[in-house]
Amino acid sequence: MTQAPFPATATTATDRRTLFKGAAGGIGLFLAFQYVVALIQLAGGSGGMDNKFSQLAREDYLGFVIGQNLLVLIAYAILFGLGLLLVIPALAVIRKRIKWRGRGSAVIPAFLITVLIHGYFMLRMIENRPYFLDDAKFGRWYYAILNAPPESMRPAVNVVLFGVLPWVVLVAVAGWWLMRFKPKTRIAVVLLAAAAAGSVAFAIKPSGASVKAAGDTKRPNIIVIGSDSLRGDRLGYSGYKPARSEGAGADGVSPNIDEWAKGAVRFERCYTPIASTLESAVSVMSSTYPHTHGIRYMYPEPKQVEATEASIRTIGGVLSDKGYDTAAIGDWCAGYYQMMPLDFHEIAVSDFDNFRIYMSQAVFMAHFVVPLYFDNRAGYQIFPQIHSFAQFVTPEVVTRRVEDKLAAQAKSGRPFFWHVFYSCNHLPYRCAEPYNTMFADPAYEGKHRTGVAFDINEFVKGTQMEDKLSALPEADVRQIRALYDGCTRQFDTCFSRIREALRKNGLEDNTIVVVTADHGDDLYEPGVTLTHGMGFNGADHCSHIPMAIRAPGIYGAAIPEQIRSIDLAPTLLDLAGAEIPAKWEGKSVAGWMRGADKPADRPFFAETSLPWIQFTVAGADRPKLPGVEDMVTVDANYNYQFVVLPKYEQPIIDAKQRCLRTRDWKIVCTPCSDGSRHFGLFHIKEDPDSRHDLAAERPEILAPMQKAMEDWIDDHVETPITGIFPAGEP
Repeated sequence: MTQAPFPATATTATDRRTLFKGAAGGIGLFLAFQYVVALIQLAGGSGGMDNKFSQLAREDYLGFVIGQNLLVLIAYAILFGLGLLLVIPALAVIRKRIKWRGRGSAVIPAFLITVLIHGYFMLRMIENRPYFLDDAKFGRWYYAILNAPPESMRPAVNVVLFGVLPWVVLVAVAGWWLMRFKPKTRIAVVLLAAAAAGSVAFAIKPSGASVKAAGDTKRPNIIVIGSDSLRGDRLGYSGYKPARSEGAGADGVSPNIDEWAKGAVRFERCYTPIASTLESAVSVMSSTYPHTHGIRYMYPEPKQVEATEASIRTIGGVLSDKGYDTAAIGDWCAGYYQMMPLDFHEIAVSDFDNFRIYMSQAVFMAHFVVPLYFDNRAGYQIFPQIHSFAQFVTPEVVTRRVEDKLAAQAKSGRPFFWHVFYSCNHLPYRCAEPYNTMFADPAYEGKHRTGVAFDINEFVKGTQMEDKLSALPEADVRQIRALYDGCTRQFDTCFSRIREALRKNGLEDNTIVVVTADHGDDLYEPGVTLTHGMGFNGADHCSHIPMAIRAPGIYGAAIPEQIRSIDLAPTLLDLAGAEIPAKWEGKSVAGWMRGADKPADRPFFAETSLPWIQFTVAGADRPKLPGVEDMVTVDANYNYQFVVLPKYEQPIIDAKQRCLRTRDWKIVCTPCSDGSRHFGLFHIKEDPDSRHDLAAERPEILAPMQKAMEDWIDDHVETPITGIFPAGEP
């Protein structure tokens, strides 16, 4: 009589060993394959990069990279253990229906089960966090599976697939393991689990109704909420409507901000003096121009940072001296606060331009099991460095931090000044569902499906990028704009949650709330492509930012007169009843908001930042600069930050374009290779995209604007519009 290879139930030691060895072998084989693939990818060019910095990582920081690859083995070990808990029960169920021959034959079924589990989590990631994915790398079959059900059924299918199914499987697996214990042990485990669940439930406080904040309510709180690269003309309250507006996108890109803005003062034309994050932030917080505070590009040396910190007076410092709690909360786009705190006492942001962080992130992203399985609170505890990774500290994480901090702040009663800064609208415009498809054409099948695809190697080298960006097909342009609109809608949701947290904690009525940005982005309007901070061709969308301020006792209004971002800090101090530092170059507009002063256009002076690309300017032979990879290095003595090489500091400044806008006129100064300056003159009202240079036709306008422009460049003197046109603007 021949004995069956497995009895009906796995009760013998042989059965248990067979299940364990099979599961361990299959899971181990799969994880080993994943690990080797990641190493090959890293060895082949740091995740597809092939420039000076990837070479530097392989040559000078090889030991660090090896250490990071060893560290990530912790993730594989954890997944191996969790995999055993899932795969062994599955093997036990399958063996009842399939006859295996030989003790080692369980490895193949275990491997296949592991592949299925991994595939499920890939589907789940695409549904919830598509910003981790690269279409070219992962293909489209995942999307084909998700889009297989009829569109009307997809929401219900997704709820079952990603909401119900995981709990059903977990309960089944837990029950299977529970039945392996003896009855007394089983009861003890159940009681222990119930006690743990009760403790967690007790620790989580119910939301309840609104609460009243404690302490002094006379001094207003201030919270500035911004999204990197959010344009001033791409919000609903500014009149913008997306190209596609049905279904989930029917309410537009910013329904929550639009409703809030009805009670805010909306400055329709606000501009930043430099369209680059670090430099713009320093200008806003110190109310000074870049040539005054000294940060002229995004990769300053430590001596420049130290000199700036010693010379400026920030709004954070002023309010801190008056007893305010000051905090900067954000993701990777707010990482400059790690380098330059700007007098915020609490910094809760990702690291900024730290080469070791970049290398560590490259390793962890190559080992894709990390973003797939550890992008959660437990994962952050195991790998705290994830908090520094751009792709892990998401808008959801930032919003949750703000909500928690507002709850704690309400109890303290201490007034606060916070800057909450998101990466929502920053290139490559990757955001979570449903935002990434909300305004997009469902039929689009190009390479920009989940985010803007561009060659980072060519970008840092500065080779032919202007021509390649200009050659984008119209379908791709529409998709990129749709992705941008989805990012705005995601920011709108984050804003609404912060506003709700203010209300729930009794803080809304005594809090000045600002919605703004550091700069905007060009989105393929006439004369421009897809960048910011590198030129003044076109309509200056990369300089135009939203500026809406809602303050206690101030009625909502729209103000069309032109202001600058450097006017924000003095306005907030004015509204808070604090003295404005004399050295500040911006001017308060609080009088306009109160109705005490009549608005009048202010001149907008600006300069370009680090020239990743030098765009062509008709009639100007621009100074030649190398690609960014040749102008920038890594300073190991400065926390491995990227810094501009000293020999390029002055050439970058000398090559900067400058711009001056009045109410109806714009002049652009472009330095030429022979040391001269080229000036272009444009009539904003008739030619908003700056396509027709009137410098030769209108010398009577060019002359006073050119003088004001050169006074600002050479002597750092700002001329008011009345000084430029004493008889009134033509």
